[in-house]
Amino acid sequence: MGPTMTENASSSHEGRSGTRFGVYELRRLLGRGGMGEVYEAYDTSKDRLVALKLLHRELAADPSFQARFRRESRTTAALNEPHVIPVHDWGEIDGVLFIDMRLVEGHTLRAELAEFGRLTPARAVDIVSQIASALDAAHARGLIHRDVKPDNIILTNNGFAYLVDFGIAYSQTDTKITTEGSAVGSYAYMAPERFGIETPTAAADVYSLACVLYQSLTGTTPFNTTSIEHLVNSHLNAPPPRPTLTVPSLPQGFDAIVARGMAKDPAHRYPTTGALALQARQALSTNHTPGVAGGLHPTIVGPPTYTTANPAHGTYAHIATKTKRNRAPIVVGAVGLALILAAGGAAAWAVLTDSGPESPTTAAASTATSTQEPIQEPVGTPKLEPLPTAGLQATTTTRASNPSARNGDLGVSKPITVPACKGTGIVVLANATDPATYASEIQNYLDAFPGSRYLRTDQSCPSLRQVSDSGTAIYTVYRESGNTESKICKDVRVAGGDAYGKWLDTTTDPSTRMTC
Repeated sequence: MGPTMTENASSSHEGRSGTRFGVYELRRLLGRGGMGEVYEAYDTSKDRLVALKLLHRELAADPSFQARFRRESRTTAALNEPHVIPVHDWGEIDGVLFIDMRLVEGHTLRAELAEFGRLTPARAVDIVSQIASALDAAHARGLIHRDVKPDNIILTNNGFAYLVDFGIAYSQTDTKITTEGSAVGSYAYMAPERFGIETPTAAADVYSLACVLYQSLTGTTPFNTTSIEHLVNSHLNAPPPRPTLTVPSLPQGFDAIVARGMAKDPAHRYPTTGALALQARQALSTNHTPGVAGGLHPTIVGPPTYTTANPAHGTYAHIATKTKRNRAPIVVGAVGLALILAAGGAAAWAVLTDSGPESPTTAAASTATSTQEPIQEPVGTPKLEPLPTAGLQATTTTRASNPSARNGDLGVSKPITVPACKGTGIVVLANATDPATYASEIQNYLDAFPGSRYLRTDQSCPSLRQVSDSGTAIYTVYRESGNTESKICKDVRVAGGDAYGKWLDTTTDPSTRMTC
Protein backbone atom coordinates (compact mmCIF):
# COMPACT_ATOMS: atom_id res chain seq x y z
CA MET A 1 0.00 0.00 0.00
CA GLY A 2 1.27 3.43 -0.86
CA PRO A 3 1.74 6.23 1.59
CA THR A 4 -1.25 8.06 3.01
CA MET A 5 -2.00 11.65 2.18
CA THR A 6 -0.40 12.81 5.42
CA GLU A 7 2.67 10.66 4.87
CA ASN A 8 3.05 12.11 1.39
CA ALA A 9 3.27 15.65 2.71
CA SER A 10 6.66 17.23 3.05
CA SER A 11 7.57 18.70 6.39
CA SER A 12 8.76 21.80 4.53
CA HIS A 13 5.16 23.04 4.31
CA GLU A 14 3.78 21.59 7.55
CA GLY A 15 1.69 24.05 9.52
CA ARG A 16 1.70 26.89 6.97
CA SER A 17 -1.97 27.73 7.55
CA GLY A 18 -2.21 31.18 9.10
CA THR A 19 1.16 32.27 7.71
CA ARG A 20 2.25 34.47 4.81
CA PHE A 21 3.75 33.29 1.53
CA GLY A 22 4.78 36.33 -0.44
CA VAL A 23 1.61 38.36 -1.07
CA TYR A 24 -0.60 35.44 -0.02
CA GLU A 25 -2.21 34.79 3.35
CA LEU A 26 -2.58 31.03 3.69
CA ARG A 27 -6.07 30.63 5.16
CA ARG A 28 -6.51 26.86 5.33
CA LEU A 29 -5.00 23.66 4.02
CA LEU A 30 -7.23 22.04 1.41
CA GLY A 31 -5.10 18.96 0.84
CA ARG A 32 -1.62 17.58 0.51
CA GLY A 33 -0.03 14.91 -1.62
CA GLY A 34 3.22 13.63 -3.04
CA MET A 35 4.09 16.88 -4.83
CA GLY A 36 3.00 19.51 -2.36
CA GLU A 37 0.02 21.17 -0.75
CA VAL A 38 -2.96 23.25 -1.82
CA TYR A 39 -4.24 26.09 0.34
CA GLU A 40 -7.17 28.39 0.25
CA ALA A 41 -5.29 31.66 0.21
CA TYR A 42 -6.04 35.37 0.16
CA ASP A 43 -4.12 37.33 -2.45
CA THR A 44 -3.51 40.66 -0.70
CA SER A 45 -2.31 42.33 -3.88
CA LYS A 46 -5.48 41.60 -5.85
CA ASP A 47 -8.01 41.24 -3.01
CA ARG A 48 -9.28 37.79 -3.93
CA LEU A 49 -9.42 34.24 -2.65
CA VAL A 50 -7.50 31.67 -4.67
CA ALA A 51 -6.37 28.08 -4.60
CA LEU A 52 -2.61 28.22 -4.07
CA LYS A 53 -0.49 25.15 -4.70
CA LEU A 54 2.96 25.02 -3.10
CA LEU A 55 5.28 22.38 -4.51
CA HIS A 56 7.86 20.69 -2.35
CA ARG A 57 11.07 22.66 -2.09
CA GLU A 58 13.22 19.90 -3.61
CA LEU A 59 11.33 20.14 -6.91
CA ALA A 60 12.54 23.69 -7.47
CA ALA A 61 16.09 22.36 -7.21
CA ASP A 62 15.59 20.15 -10.27
CA PRO A 63 16.35 22.33 -13.34
CA SER A 64 14.52 20.06 -15.78
CA PHE A 65 11.38 19.93 -13.66
CA GLN A 66 11.44 23.66 -13.02
CA ALA A 67 11.75 24.38 -16.74
CA ARG A 68 8.86 22.07 -17.56
CA PHE A 69 6.81 23.49 -14.69
CA ARG A 70 7.20 27.05 -15.95
CA ARG A 71 6.63 26.11 -19.58
CA GLU A 72 3.46 24.13 -18.96
CA SER A 73 2.10 26.56 -16.37
CA ARG A 74 2.48 29.33 -18.94
CA THR A 75 0.75 27.23 -21.59
CA THR A 76 -2.10 26.26 -19.26
CA ALA A 77 -2.60 29.87 -18.21
CA ALA A 78 -2.90 30.83 -21.88
CA LEU A 79 -5.66 28.29 -22.51
CA ASN A 80 -8.88 30.23 -23.01
CA GLU A 81 -10.96 27.11 -22.48
CA PRO A 82 -13.80 27.13 -19.95
CA HIS A 83 -13.23 23.50 -18.94
CA VAL A 84 -9.70 24.31 -17.76
CA ILE A 85 -9.64 26.14 -14.43
CA PRO A 86 -7.84 29.47 -14.94
CA VAL A 87 -4.28 29.91 -13.70
CA HIS A 88 -3.74 33.40 -12.32
CA ASP A 89 -0.01 33.28 -11.64
CA TRP A 90 2.93 30.97 -11.06
CA GLY A 91 6.55 31.26 -10.10
CA GLU A 92 8.97 30.81 -7.21
CA ILE A 93 9.10 32.47 -3.80
CA ASP A 94 11.87 31.69 -1.32
CA GLY A 95 12.84 28.54 -3.21
CA VAL A 96 9.28 27.18 -3.42
CA LEU A 97 7.40 26.83 -6.71
CA PHE A 98 3.76 27.91 -6.59
CA ILE A 99 0.68 28.06 -8.77
CA ASP A 100 -2.16 30.53 -8.13
CA MET A 101 -5.50 29.26 -9.48
CA ARG A 102 -9.19 30.06 -9.36
CA LEU A 103 -10.92 28.46 -6.39
CA VAL A 104 -13.78 26.20 -7.47
CA GLU A 105 -15.96 23.88 -5.42
CA GLY A 106 -17.10 20.54 -6.76
CA HIS A 107 -16.62 16.80 -6.58
CA THR A 108 -14.57 14.40 -8.66
CA LEU A 109 -15.99 12.05 -11.24
CA ARG A 110 -14.35 9.36 -9.11
CA ALA A 111 -16.59 10.34 -6.18
CA GLU A 112 -19.68 10.33 -8.38
CA LEU A 113 -18.90 6.89 -9.76
CA ALA A 114 -18.21 5.60 -6.25
CA GLU A 115 -21.54 6.96 -5.06
CA PHE A 116 -23.81 6.02 -7.94
CA GLY A 117 -21.95 3.36 -9.91
CA ARG A 118 -22.20 3.63 -13.68
CA LEU A 119 -23.77 6.70 -15.23
CA THR A 120 -26.47 6.94 -17.85
CA PRO A 121 -25.00 7.01 -21.36
CA ALA A 122 -26.16 10.61 -21.79
CA ARG A 123 -24.45 11.70 -18.59
CA ALA A 124 -21.26 9.81 -19.43
CA VAL A 125 -21.08 11.24 -22.94
CA ASP A 126 -21.75 14.76 -21.72
CA ILE A 127 -18.85 14.62 -19.27
CA VAL A 128 -16.51 13.10 -21.86
CA SER A 129 -17.52 15.77 -24.38
CA GLN A 130 -16.68 18.58 -21.98
CA ILE A 131 -13.32 17.06 -21.08
CA ALA A 132 -12.58 16.47 -24.77
CA SER A 133 -13.07 20.20 -25.29
CA ALA A 134 -10.38 20.94 -22.70
CA LEU A 135 -8.00 18.34 -24.11
CA ASP A 136 -8.34 19.46 -27.72
CA ALA A 137 -7.59 23.03 -26.68
CA ALA A 138 -4.51 21.86 -24.79
CA HIS A 139 -3.33 19.63 -27.63
CA ALA A 140 -3.66 22.51 -30.08
CA ARG A 141 -1.03 24.33 -28.01
CA GLY A 142 1.22 21.29 -27.72
CA LEU A 143 0.26 20.51 -24.12
CA ILE A 144 -0.28 16.84 -23.24
CA HIS A 145 -2.17 16.11 -20.06
CA ARG A 146 -0.60 12.67 -19.31
CA ASP A 147 -3.01 11.78 -16.50
CA VAL A 148 -6.64 11.85 -17.67
CA LYS A 149 -8.67 9.93 -15.09
CA PRO A 150 -11.82 10.39 -12.96
CA ASP A 151 -9.77 11.84 -10.09
CA ASN A 152 -8.75 14.74 -12.33
CA ILE A 153 -12.25 15.50 -13.61
CA ILE A 154 -14.10 17.92 -11.37
CA LEU A 155 -17.88 18.28 -11.61
CA THR A 156 -19.81 21.20 -10.18
CA ASN A 157 -23.35 20.79 -8.92
CA ASN A 158 -24.72 22.25 -12.15
CA GLY A 159 -22.96 19.62 -14.24
CA PHE A 160 -20.04 21.71 -15.48
CA ALA A 161 -16.88 19.63 -15.88
CA TYR A 162 -13.28 20.75 -15.38
CA LEU A 163 -10.07 18.92 -16.24
CA VAL A 164 -7.30 19.56 -13.74
CA ASP A 165 -3.65 18.61 -13.15
CA PHE A 166 -2.20 19.53 -16.53
CA GLY A 167 1.03 17.65 -16.84
CA ILE A 168 3.06 18.85 -13.88
CA ALA A 169 3.59 15.38 -12.41
CA TYR A 170 7.29 14.85 -11.85
CA SER A 171 8.40 12.86 -14.87
CA GLN A 172 10.53 10.42 -12.88
CA THR A 173 7.50 9.31 -10.85
CA ASP A 174 5.73 7.87 -13.89
CA THR A 175 7.30 4.46 -13.28
CA LYS A 176 7.57 4.60 -9.48
CA ILE A 177 4.56 2.42 -8.97
CA THR A 178 4.96 1.61 -5.29
CA THR A 179 6.96 4.50 -3.89
CA GLU A 180 4.75 7.31 -5.13
CA GLY A 181 1.42 5.72 -4.24
CA SER A 182 -0.13 5.95 -7.70
CA ALA A 183 -0.52 2.16 -7.96
CA VAL A 184 -3.71 1.17 -9.73
CA GLY A 185 -4.92 4.80 -9.79
CA SER A 186 -3.30 6.42 -12.83
CA TYR A 187 -2.20 3.12 -14.34
CA ALA A 188 -5.79 2.02 -14.94
CA TYR A 189 -6.02 4.72 -17.64
CA MET A 190 -2.49 4.71 -19.03
CA ALA A 191 -1.86 4.14 -22.73
CA PRO A 192 0.42 1.20 -23.67
CA GLU A 193 3.18 3.45 -24.99
CA ARG A 194 3.41 5.14 -21.59
CA PHE A 195 4.97 1.99 -20.16
CA GLY A 196 7.95 2.34 -22.49
CA ILE A 197 10.37 5.16 -23.13
CA GLU A 198 8.34 6.97 -25.77
CA THR A 199 7.42 10.61 -25.22
CA PRO A 200 3.64 10.81 -24.76
CA THR A 201 1.58 12.42 -27.49
CA ALA A 202 -2.04 13.54 -27.71
CA ALA A 203 -2.92 9.95 -28.62
CA ALA A 204 -2.13 8.93 -25.03
CA ASP A 205 -4.81 11.31 -23.79
CA VAL A 206 -7.26 9.86 -26.34
CA TYR A 207 -6.61 6.41 -24.88
CA SER A 208 -7.12 7.62 -21.33
CA LEU A 209 -10.36 9.41 -22.20
CA ALA A 210 -11.67 6.21 -23.80
CA CYS A 211 -10.90 4.44 -20.51
CA VAL A 212 -12.85 7.11 -18.64
CA LEU A 213 -15.78 6.68 -21.02
CA TYR A 214 -15.73 2.92 -20.47
CA GLN A 215 -15.75 3.31 -16.70
CA SER A 216 -18.51 5.91 -16.79
CA LEU A 217 -20.69 3.58 -18.86
CA THR A 218 -20.00 0.39 -16.92
CA GLY A 219 -18.93 1.41 -13.43
CA THR A 220 -15.63 -0.50 -13.67
CA THR A 221 -12.19 0.32 -15.03
CA PRO A 222 -11.34 -1.22 -18.42
CA PHE A 223 -9.16 -3.97 -16.97
CA ASN A 224 -10.71 -4.42 -13.56
CA THR A 225 -7.86 -5.76 -11.45
CA THR A 226 -5.87 -4.89 -8.34
CA SER A 227 -2.72 -6.52 -9.74
CA ILE A 228 -0.27 -4.03 -11.21
CA GLU A 229 1.38 -6.78 -13.26
CA HIS A 230 -1.93 -7.91 -14.74
CA LEU A 231 -3.01 -4.33 -15.35
CA VAL A 232 0.13 -3.38 -17.26
CA ASN A 233 0.02 -6.62 -19.25
CA SER A 234 -3.62 -5.96 -20.16
CA HIS A 235 -2.87 -2.47 -21.44
CA LEU A 236 -0.01 -3.87 -23.51
CA ASN A 237 -1.59 -7.04 -24.84
CA ALA A 238 -5.28 -7.55 -24.05
CA PRO A 239 -7.95 -6.41 -26.52
CA PRO A 240 -9.99 -3.38 -25.42
CA PRO A 241 -12.97 -4.45 -23.33
CA ARG A 242 -16.48 -4.21 -24.73
CA PRO A 243 -18.88 -2.12 -22.63
CA THR A 244 -21.87 -4.22 -23.71
CA LEU A 245 -20.35 -7.35 -22.17
CA THR A 246 -20.65 -5.64 -18.79
CA VAL A 247 -23.89 -3.76 -19.51
CA PRO A 248 -25.72 -5.60 -22.32
CA SER A 249 -28.39 -2.90 -22.63
CA LEU A 250 -25.87 -0.27 -23.78
CA PRO A 251 -25.89 0.72 -27.46
CA GLN A 252 -23.47 -1.58 -29.27
CA GLY A 253 -21.91 1.44 -30.93
CA PHE A 254 -19.99 2.12 -27.74
CA ASP A 255 -18.03 -1.11 -28.26
CA ALA A 256 -16.49 0.26 -31.44
CA ILE A 257 -15.84 3.65 -29.86
CA VAL A 258 -13.94 2.19 -26.91
CA ALA A 259 -12.10 -0.25 -29.20
CA ARG A 260 -10.80 2.54 -31.41
CA GLY A 261 -10.07 4.90 -28.54
CA MET A 262 -8.06 2.18 -26.77
CA ALA A 263 -6.26 0.84 -29.82
CA LYS A 264 -2.76 -0.40 -28.98
CA ASP A 265 -1.24 1.53 -31.88
CA PRO A 266 -1.59 5.28 -31.28
CA ALA A 267 -2.01 5.80 -35.03
CA HIS A 268 -5.17 3.69 -35.00
CA ARG A 269 -6.94 5.80 -32.37
CA TYR A 270 -9.19 8.78 -32.97
CA PRO A 271 -7.16 11.74 -34.24
CA THR A 272 -8.56 13.96 -31.48
CA THR A 273 -10.49 13.57 -28.26
CA GLY A 274 -13.22 15.66 -29.87
CA ALA A 275 -13.56 13.02 -32.58
CA LEU A 276 -14.08 10.36 -29.91
CA ALA A 277 -16.72 12.52 -28.21
CA LEU A 278 -18.47 13.13 -31.53
CA GLN A 279 -18.79 9.41 -32.16
CA ALA A 280 -20.08 8.89 -28.62
CA ARG A 281 -22.80 11.47 -29.18
CA GLN A 282 -23.74 9.79 -32.44
CA ALA A 283 -24.04 6.48 -30.60
CA LEU A 284 -26.67 8.16 -28.44
CA SER A 285 -28.54 9.99 -31.17
CA THR A 286 -28.87 6.93 -33.41
CA ASN A 287 -30.31 4.79 -30.62
CA HIS A 288 -33.93 4.54 -29.54
CA THR A 289 -35.51 3.62 -26.24
CA PRO A 290 -37.99 0.75 -26.27
CA GLY A 291 -39.65 -0.49 -23.15
CA VAL A 292 -40.56 2.90 -21.67
CA ALA A 293 -43.73 2.77 -19.62
CA GLY A 294 -46.85 2.98 -21.74
CA GLY A 295 -45.12 1.63 -24.83
CA LEU A 296 -43.59 5.00 -25.65
CA HIS A 297 -40.50 5.28 -27.82
CA PRO A 298 -39.07 8.76 -27.27
CA THR A 299 -35.96 9.76 -29.18
CA ILE A 300 -32.80 9.94 -27.11
CA VAL A 301 -31.08 13.20 -27.88
CA GLY A 302 -27.40 13.84 -27.31
CA PRO A 303 -26.12 16.70 -25.21
CA PRO A 304 -27.05 20.11 -26.63
CA THR A 305 -24.52 22.25 -28.46
CA TYR A 306 -22.27 24.01 -26.01
CA THR A 307 -22.48 27.75 -26.41
CA THR A 308 -22.01 29.47 -23.07
CA ALA A 309 -18.64 30.75 -21.94
CA ASN A 310 -17.20 30.47 -18.44
CA PRO A 311 -19.81 29.41 -15.88
CA ALA A 312 -18.77 32.18 -13.56
CA HIS A 313 -17.25 35.58 -14.15
CA GLY A 314 -14.67 37.53 -12.25
CA THR A 315 -11.47 36.36 -10.70
CA TYR A 316 -12.97 33.93 -8.22
CA ALA A 317 -15.60 31.36 -9.03
CA HIS A 318 -17.33 29.97 -5.96
CA ILE A 319 -19.92 27.44 -7.01
CA ALA A 320 -22.32 26.34 -4.28
CA THR A 321 -22.07 22.72 -3.24
CA LYS A 322 -25.19 22.36 -1.13
CA THR A 323 -26.70 19.05 -2.06
CA LYS A 324 -29.09 16.51 -0.63
CA ARG A 325 -26.54 13.79 -1.16
CA ASN A 326 -24.10 12.89 1.55
CA ARG A 327 -21.05 13.64 -0.56
CA ALA A 328 -18.46 16.01 0.85
CA PRO A 329 -17.69 18.95 -1.46
CA ILE A 330 -14.11 19.55 -2.52
CA VAL A 331 -12.26 22.66 -3.55
CA VAL A 332 -9.81 22.33 -6.39
CA GLY A 333 -7.20 24.28 -8.27
CA ALA A 334 -6.45 24.00 -11.96
CA VAL A 335 -3.01 22.70 -12.80
CA GLY A 336 -3.67 20.58 -9.83
CA LEU A 337 -2.50 18.56 -6.92
CA ALA A 338 -1.81 14.89 -7.58
CA LEU A 339 -3.24 13.79 -4.26
CA ILE A 340 -3.10 10.04 -4.61
CA LEU A 341 -4.64 8.50 -1.53
CA ALA A 342 -3.51 5.09 -0.39
CA ALA A 343 -6.91 3.43 -0.28
CA GLY A 344 -7.67 2.31 -3.80
CA GLY A 345 -7.35 5.56 -5.72
CA ALA A 346 -9.73 7.58 -3.56
CA ALA A 347 -10.70 11.15 -4.42
CA ALA A 348 -7.61 12.98 -5.57
CA TRP A 349 -8.44 16.49 -4.46
CA ALA A 350 -8.81 18.25 -1.15
CA VAL A 351 -12.05 17.30 0.56
CA LEU A 352 -13.70 19.77 2.89
CA THR A 353 -15.71 18.18 5.68
CA ASP A 354 -17.22 19.22 8.97
CA SER A 355 -14.39 17.51 10.82
CA GLY A 356 -12.17 20.55 10.48
CA PRO A 357 -10.49 22.83 7.97
CA GLU A 358 -7.40 20.65 7.62
CA SER A 359 -8.94 17.20 7.53
CA PRO A 360 -8.87 15.98 3.92
CA THR A 361 -10.93 12.84 3.52
CA THR A 362 -12.50 10.77 0.84
CA ALA A 363 -15.98 11.55 -0.37
CA ALA A 364 -18.74 10.00 1.68
CA ALA A 365 -21.07 7.50 0.11
CA SER A 366 -24.68 8.54 -0.25
CA THR A 367 -27.36 7.06 1.93
CA ALA A 368 -29.73 7.29 -0.99
CA THR A 369 -28.07 5.12 -3.58
CA SER A 370 -29.68 3.83 -6.72
CA THR A 371 -28.88 1.18 -9.27
CA GLN A 372 -29.17 2.46 -12.78
CA GLU A 373 -30.38 0.27 -15.59
CA PRO A 374 -29.85 1.95 -18.96
CA ILE A 375 -32.92 1.73 -21.14
CA GLN A 376 -31.38 1.78 -24.60
CA GLU A 377 -31.40 -1.21 -26.91
CA PRO A 378 -28.15 -2.16 -28.65
CA VAL A 379 -27.79 -0.86 -32.18
CA GLY A 380 -25.12 -1.18 -34.80
CA THR A 381 -21.82 0.59 -34.80
CA PRO A 382 -22.32 4.26 -35.64
CA LYS A 383 -21.10 5.40 -39.03
CA LEU A 384 -18.07 7.65 -38.86
CA GLU A 385 -18.85 11.22 -39.83
CA PRO A 386 -16.42 14.00 -40.84
CA LEU A 387 -14.46 14.97 -37.77
CA PRO A 388 -14.52 18.47 -36.29
CA THR A 389 -11.41 20.59 -36.57
CA ALA A 390 -11.73 22.00 -33.08
CA GLY A 391 -12.92 20.96 -29.66
CA LEU A 392 -16.38 21.62 -28.34
CA GLN A 393 -17.25 24.98 -26.89
CA ALA A 394 -18.02 25.38 -23.23
CA THR A 395 -21.20 24.42 -21.46
CA THR A 396 -23.16 25.34 -18.41
CA THR A 397 -25.96 22.93 -19.11
CA THR A 398 -27.20 20.95 -16.14
CA ARG A 399 -26.39 17.31 -15.90
CA ALA A 400 -27.91 15.02 -13.30
CA SER A 401 -25.66 13.27 -10.80
CA ASN A 402 -28.04 10.42 -10.03
CA PRO A 403 -29.58 9.15 -13.27
CA SER A 404 -32.57 6.98 -12.54
CA ALA A 405 -34.03 4.11 -14.45
CA ARG A 406 -37.61 4.58 -13.23
CA ASN A 407 -40.33 3.74 -15.72
CA GLY A 408 -40.95 6.67 -18.00
CA ASP A 409 -37.46 8.13 -17.70
CA LEU A 410 -36.69 9.80 -21.02
CA GLY A 411 -32.91 9.48 -20.78
CA VAL A 412 -32.44 13.25 -20.82
CA SER A 413 -30.01 15.27 -18.72
CA LYS A 414 -31.97 14.82 -15.51
CA PRO A 415 -33.72 11.75 -14.12
CA ILE A 416 -37.48 11.60 -13.91
CA THR A 417 -38.87 12.42 -10.47
CA VAL A 418 -41.78 11.05 -8.44
CA PRO A 419 -42.49 13.75 -5.82
CA ALA A 420 -44.40 12.92 -2.66
CA CYS A 421 -48.11 13.78 -2.49
CA LYS A 422 -47.91 15.64 0.83
CA GLY A 423 -49.67 18.90 0.07
CA THR A 424 -46.73 20.90 -1.22
CA GLY A 425 -46.96 23.10 -4.28
CA ILE A 426 -45.16 23.18 -7.59
CA VAL A 427 -44.93 25.66 -10.44
CA VAL A 428 -45.74 24.00 -13.75
CA LEU A 429 -43.48 25.50 -16.41
CA ALA A 430 -44.28 23.39 -19.47
CA ASN A 431 -45.93 20.16 -20.58
CA ALA A 432 -45.16 17.67 -23.36
CA THR A 433 -47.92 15.43 -24.72
CA ASP A 434 -46.58 14.19 -28.07
CA PRO A 435 -44.87 10.78 -27.69
CA ALA A 436 -42.77 11.44 -30.80
CA THR A 437 -41.09 14.46 -29.25
CA TYR A 438 -41.20 13.80 -25.50
CA ALA A 439 -37.44 13.64 -25.00
CA SER A 440 -36.48 16.60 -27.17
CA GLU A 441 -39.23 18.82 -25.74
CA ILE A 442 -38.43 17.99 -22.14
CA GLN A 443 -34.70 18.50 -22.68
CA ASN A 444 -35.38 21.90 -24.24
CA TYR A 445 -37.60 22.88 -21.32
CA LEU A 446 -35.04 21.71 -18.76
CA ASP A 447 -32.40 23.80 -20.51
CA ALA A 448 -34.75 26.81 -20.68
CA PHE A 449 -35.73 26.70 -17.01
CA PRO A 450 -32.68 26.37 -14.71
CA GLY A 451 -33.42 24.46 -11.53
CA SER A 452 -36.39 22.65 -13.02
CA ARG A 453 -37.23 18.94 -12.93
CA TYR A 454 -39.66 16.74 -14.75
CA LEU A 455 -42.29 14.14 -13.91
CA ARG A 456 -44.86 12.01 -15.65
CA THR A 457 -48.31 12.87 -14.30
CA ASP A 458 -49.80 9.38 -14.42
CA GLN A 459 -46.93 8.22 -12.20
CA SER A 460 -47.35 11.12 -9.79
CA CYS A 461 -50.10 12.58 -7.62
CA PRO A 462 -53.83 12.30 -8.52
CA SER A 463 -54.08 16.08 -8.15
CA LEU A 464 -52.35 16.29 -11.54
CA ARG A 465 -54.18 15.65 -14.79
CA GLN A 466 -53.28 12.07 -15.67
CA VAL A 467 -53.54 12.04 -19.49
CA SER A 468 -53.94 14.53 -22.32
CA ASP A 469 -57.16 15.07 -24.27
CA SER A 470 -55.89 12.62 -26.88
CA GLY A 471 -55.13 10.01 -24.23
CA THR A 472 -51.33 10.31 -24.24
CA ALA A 473 -49.16 10.57 -21.16
CA ILE A 474 -48.25 14.04 -19.93
CA TYR A 475 -44.67 14.93 -19.05
CA THR A 476 -44.41 18.06 -16.91
CA VAL A 477 -41.42 20.31 -16.28
CA TYR A 478 -41.76 22.05 -12.92
CA ARG A 479 -40.06 23.76 -10.03
CA GLU A 480 -40.75 22.99 -6.39
CA SER A 481 -42.53 25.75 -4.48
CA GLY A 482 -44.00 26.21 -1.00
CA ASN A 483 -46.88 25.11 1.20
CA THR A 484 -49.02 28.24 0.83
CA GLU A 485 -50.89 29.67 -2.12
CA SER A 486 -49.17 33.04 -1.68
CA LYS A 487 -45.73 31.41 -1.99
CA ILE A 488 -46.78 29.39 -5.02
CA CYS A 489 -48.24 32.47 -6.72
CA LYS A 490 -45.08 34.43 -6.00
CA ASP A 491 -43.06 31.70 -7.73
CA VAL A 492 -45.54 31.59 -10.61
CA ARG A 493 -45.09 35.32 -11.19
CA VAL A 494 -41.32 34.92 -11.10
CA ALA A 495 -41.50 32.17 -13.71
CA GLY A 496 -43.77 34.25 -15.94
CA GLY A 497 -45.15 33.09 -19.27
CA ASP A 498 -47.81 30.40 -19.06
CA ALA A 499 -46.65 29.04 -15.71
CA TYR A 500 -49.26 28.01 -13.15
CA GLY A 501 -49.38 26.43 -9.73
CA LYS A 502 -50.52 22.96 -8.70
CA TRP A 503 -50.87 21.11 -5.42
CA LEU A 504 -49.26 17.73 -4.95
CA ASP A 505 -51.80 15.80 -2.92
CA THR A 506 -54.45 13.09 -3.16
CA THR A 507 -57.59 15.23 -2.82
CA THR A 508 -57.39 18.32 -5.07
CA ASP A 509 -59.40 18.25 -8.31
CA PRO A 510 -56.83 17.69 -11.10
CA SER A 511 -58.57 20.30 -13.26
CA THR A 512 -57.76 22.98 -10.68
CA ARG A 513 -54.80 25.23 -11.36
CA MET A 514 -53.48 28.41 -9.75
CA THR A 515 -52.97 31.03 -12.45
CA CYS A 516 -52.47 33.75 -9.83
